[in-house]
Amino acid sequence: MPDLGLFGREEEVSTLQSCFQRMVAKTEGTIVRCDVNFTTDIPQADKELVFVLGHSGVGKSSLTRSLMKDVARLENALFVEGKFDLTTSNEPYSGVSKAFGTLCRQLLSHSEESIAAVSDLLSKELNGEVQDLLLGLIPELSEIIGLPTNAKKSAVKNISSSSLENRQERWKYSFRLLSRALNSVFSPIVLVLDDLQWADVSSLQVIDYLVSDMQNFNQLMIIGCFRSEEVMEGDALSRSVERLKERERKCGFNLTEITVHSCALKDVNKIMMTKLSIEDENETLGLAKLCYKRTLGNPFFVLQFMAMLEKEDLLQFNRSESKWTWDIVKIKERVCFMSDVVDLLQGRMRKMSEDVQLLLQYAACIGTSFTLDTIDTIWNEHGTGKSPALGLLQVMQDEQFVEPYDGGGDDGYKWFHDKVQEAAISLTDIVNDAFKFKIGKTLVSALNDKQMDRKLFDVVDMINHGDVSARPDLAALNLRAAEKAEGLSAFESAKSYVQCGIALLPRDCWTSHKDLTLALYSLGTKMQLALDNREAATTFSDAVFARENISVMERLPLSMAFIEKLSAGEAGAKKEALDMSLSLLNELNYPLVWSKKTVAIQAIHNLLKVMKATMKWASKKDGVASMIEMTDPKNLAITRLLERVGFCSYHLELIFLSGLSISHQARMTLKYGTNDLSGVALVNIGFMAWAVLKEDFGTSLMCVQKALSIQDSLGPRYEGHARWTGHILCLCWHLPFENCVAPALEFYKSAMRVGDVEYGTWSLVLAFSWLPYAMGHSLTAILKDSPQLISCFEELCQTEQAIIIKMLLQMVQNLTNRDGIVPELEGNTFSAERDIMVTSGPIYGNVVFVEGELLLLSNIDLAAERALRDGDKYQKILPGVFLGMIEMFHRGIALFAAARRHKKRKYRTNANKIRKTVKQWIKDGNPNVEHYDLLLDAEHAALSSKTYAKAHKLYQASIESAIKIGHLMHSGLCNERYADFLLHTCSDGAVHRMTEAIRFYGEWGAVGKVKQLKHQIRGIDGSKEACKTPTEPGSPQLSNSL
Repeated sequence: MPDLGLFGREEEVSTLQSCFQRMVAKTEGTIVRCDVNFTTDIPQADKELVFVLGHSGVGKSSLTRSLMKDVARLENALFVEGKFDLTTSNEPYSGVSKAFGTLCRQLLSHSEESIAAVSDLLSKELNGEVQDLLLGLIPELSEIIGLPTNAKKSAVKNISSSSLENRQERWKYSFRLLSRALNSVFSPIVLVLDDLQWADVSSLQVIDYLVSDMQNFNQLMIIGCFRSEEVMEGDALSRSVERLKERERKCGFNLTEITVHSCALKDVNKIMMTKLSIEDENETLGLAKLCYKRTLGNPFFVLQFMAMLEKEDLLQFNRSESKWTWDIVKIKERVCFMSDVVDLLQGRMRKMSEDVQLLLQYAACIGTSFTLDTIDTIWNEHGTGKSPALGLLQVMQDEQFVEPYDGGGDDGYKWFHDKVQEAAISLTDIVNDAFKFKIGKTLVSALNDKQMDRKLFDVVDMINHGDVSARPDLAALNLRAAEKAEGLSAFESAKSYVQCGIALLPRDCWTSHKDLTLALYSLGTKMQLALDNREAATTFSDAVFARENISVMERLPLSMAFIEKLSAGEAGAKKEALDMSLSLLNELNYPLVWSKKTVAIQAIHNLLKVMKATMKWASKKDGVASMIEMTDPKNLAITRLLERVGFCSYHLELIFLSGLSISHQARMTLKYGTNDLSGVALVNIGFMAWAVLKEDFGTSLMCVQKALSIQDSLGPRYEGHARWTGHILCLCWHLPFENCVAPALEFYKSAMRVGDVEYGTWSLVLAFSWLPYAMGHSLTAILKDSPQLISCFEELCQTEQAIIIKMLLQMVQNLTNRDGIVPELEGNTFSAERDIMVTSGPIYGNVVFVEGELLLLSNIDLAAERALRDGDKYQKILPGVFLGMIEMFHRGIALFAAARRHKKRKYRTNANKIRKTVKQWIKDGNPNVEHYDLLLDAEHAALSSKTYAKAHKLYQASIESAIKIGHLMHSGLCNERYADFLLHTCSDGAVHRMTEAIRFYGEWGAVGKVKQLKHQIRGIDGSKEACKTPTEPGSPQLSNSL
């Protein structure tokens, strides 16, 4: 029999199938293996997000299930459903967890190879705390990855210090990783989430996480169904839908809305004809009209209406005539007082025994689904004792009130339709708050700790419906639920549990239950801040600050929540966070700043002192092994506050205060032991010793390497930060650039695992932009990768990184312009006026770098003048950043070119300073700058006719060196500079060298530069007779193009 809910739904079915076919057509069923490395090499798969809306019972579920046949025809495709609950709308991720549970069970029936691949990936990438939370949320996952080991748990000893933003990003990364892993086995996946009108805010965020995941290259379709009459403008679901509409194009998914209306009379008649096996539409038209009048064409209501008629013998099958018969007059009399489907269902329920009716109401309070064990526990405590629960459940099943389902190993049941559950809840007036409280209280007593953790939200929701006050034990249960919700980044749910917990505290709570009260108020503050409700957060915090018996250490978690939130804001908020941190340090008897006038003196004095101690520690063979772990809560708090001072002061450009805080962080490590911030602090000390105070590079390098060794033994919270800082500020000066790409991708994974999106995305900047450019790789790769990087960074709200990639992309577009290089950093991709929305050292430093590159390649005279004017501007803005070696080298080339042309000392003097610096880099073991040194020596030798012969050899050696390491840009630059020298000295070979320069620049992708040089080469005939003195007007020089 066809699905009766699809009569009259041809247009809606066609729209839904079109969305599905659009998704599967693009990648033709190819499954991409899940890889946690960020990549831009795989074409983006279309993701489909479909919202199906309409009144309850109109056939939304039937419509979505119409895709099951299409899915079944595809190998490795999967259709799964998750449903949200009328009674547990506060429970985080309830429908999502059911859907992912089904996915996990389906995986267990797949090949051992597939299970092992998913297991290995998730076990490796999900740290202990996140793994615990996921296993609590999706118990079926334990059969794939097992339980976390103690080693994994201990590895996150300090992760609780992570900010709320980091926790949310960590949770986003975990959901995406789980989705990618499962999607690499099943593709396409059609994920249906039903009754979204009852979904919590966190579940709605998961939809966003999954459809906007640009690193999931497999086919995913999410269908969200909700009752349109229960969604108001401005509520969580409508806001979520609007936000997704705004992000549709940017994040690469298609969003479609399908509205399902009630059936027309003709379709109701078709349902009647099909159900009754009657072919003559006129025979059923009278009954259809009556049915349509009472049901308004709602398909579920129509079927229940017909079931009621049959149960009451108003619709009978005449066996002798083999046809259905009915009396339309009797039917009209029976249904004249029936108002809706709930009345109809309740009429059927009231004909059941008292035990069945009572059990229906108990089951309805539990949720959309329940297990036999749970209902048995409640029935044994509150049932009549006349009949066992299992027998009553069979009656409910026979009547199509409930149906069995795979509960992940338990005997599970779910409601046949949510209207049946609604009817059961309101069947009598006994289902009130006291009734729900009674069930919840029974479960609290009956469930063990493991069972309680699994059912925690359900149980607490039932208890909170009770009319009860001054119950500290139940307040503690709400705290437990709030803490679990916070761990799941379900901040809205956590806030609700906190509020319920506080309402259950006795009046003298601050004296009789101080710890419990403080914990609830502190968590309430954090959750309100996470939800951007600062006024409400202040109300909670004021209640704590008003208590004289609360110490500074006791209120520190609350204060840190404010500091973390403010630190993520604009300059004014950062200043407020900085002042709060300094004030707290004073309260902890750790005054950092004596006075504003002495900050600079303090910073230099402390930096020198700490550097000396750090270098002494780094020089010891057992330096790392001898470090103890910092355990004192006060010292840990001081260290955390010092880190916030450093962060805020750096972004507020209070450089001396930032340096002072870093030196004190390192001092705390050396004096009291390691903490999760130690690696970052010691890396910064090692870097500053070399880049700021010009200490020996080798010693600084050793310090950084030992600091990173310490990081291995610390929690993962700051691993990405420490390693990124160590590489970009130190190790990139010591290792070949190509050896830094793979580590940068590892830093990305390390950071994203703990929700450190800032340093995760900085690592992608390093791996996909800065390093490829520094290595002279083809500009085509940057053109290809940058748009996806920009989209990724904008999706993750990392504005600074997105701006920097836009700058680099605009520079590359200017270089590859077929009409010639555009020297101004301005265009469709990047405009300083339009795009620089935040001010920071990295942004200003990159402006200096990119503008310098464009000038060097378009007009070397202007580049030289800029080099004289700005000097070491880049190094002052971003001391130690490895791009500084490229910037300084290119500045030196421009200055030497101007020195040869204009014969002025100022150019020569500044160029030689740079040459001397590069030789020190060589001495320090920098493997990336050999051709820098050779070309600068060649330029220096080219200034005097006495050393022309030496210049020839040096130019040739620089070309060979650049070619050897595959640096396309510098191979072109070395040939170009050699051509200019040959032309200047009227030597043979200028045309050949210019041709070689054009070849290498062409391979690099600088089309605009190639066009300029081709134009210049026309003025050279290669003969010595055509050569004129360099200063003679009209001389065919290359200076303006170089």
